[in-house]
Amino acid sequence: MKQQLRSISMVLAFIVGGIFYKQFAPFEWWLSIGIAAMLSMTFIGLDVHKLRPVRMHLWLLLSIQVLGIGSWGLARLAGYPVLAESLYYCAAAPIASASPIIVGLLRGNVEFSTTAMVLSQIVFAFVTPFILPFTVHDQTMGYLPFAGVVARQIFIVVGVPALIATMLRLIYPPCKTWAAKLKDVSLGIWVCNLLVLTAGGVQRIIQRGYSLHDMWPMMLAAAAVCFVGFTAGYRLGYPNLKRECSQGLGQKNTVLTLYLASQSYATPLAYIGPVFYVFCHNMANAIQLWLASREQKLRHAEPSSAVSSPHQSV
Repeated sequence: MKQQLRSISMVLAFIVGGIFYKQFAPFEWWLSIGIAAMLSMTFIGLDVHKLRPVRMHLWLLLSIQVLGIGSWGLARLAGYPVLAESLYYCAAAPIASASPIIVGLLRGNVEFSTTAMVLSQIVFAFVTPFILPFTVHDQTMGYLPFAGVVARQIFIVVGVPALIATMLRLIYPPCKTWAAKLKDVSLGIWVCNLLVLTAGGVQRIIQRGYSLHDMWPMMLAAAAVCFVGFTAGYRLGYPNLKRECSQGLGQKNTVLTLYLASQSYATPLAYIGPVFYVFCHNMANAIQLWLASREQKLRHAEPSSAVSSPHQSV
């Protein structure tokens, strides 16, 4: 039910934000607060003792970077710099906090997915300021000033929540239970983030006069990266961690990269890719959950082992 509510809320946020973009676009100042609040709840609820990095986590984190930089590089070599920037926002995003939940529904290793999600946030926070200045098409700042701006923005939305969560857990250990109690609040913040991001993106598209002809390559490429992420992750984790790694490479915290793509230094058209990626990875999740449910029903429907016939010779 919660997953259905999440999907419906996502669609409504896109629709309302797109229609009433003039009313909601001025609230883009809310994004950093909303993202920080959601990550704070996630970090507060973590069971640190269950975070156990293994070798596969290293391969998964490297694969995220390869997918991000590789997607950008291929599009850049093909002569499409804006598409390259858009694909980086899609592929290099850290693992979404919803990934361990989906893995749990798929009867996978939740501890592995939770550890991967946390590590991906850390890697993203440290690596992105050094890489993003190369990926943005029309940057007006020098490399170091650009990297400094990105580092400050990421610290606000990722570093500050981590510090707040750590201090709260040290001062008041029972706060660990807040995350479970505030799930509905977190969902509400997530919907507000999507609504404001959509409104801001639509406003930029209209102001720049982009047409569907301009946007469809971003949408098609985002769908391709999403497909590659889920399928490559499945192969990477085969046979024991296929669902976990599939979620790790496919299920992205695109709200975080959408926040970066909405900044003044980003190319407005590149924003379309990660927006469409949100739809793609939710559809992929729906398909995975349906297949898992179908597989479970088939197992329950299988007849029990044949009983020896009374006419069988002893």
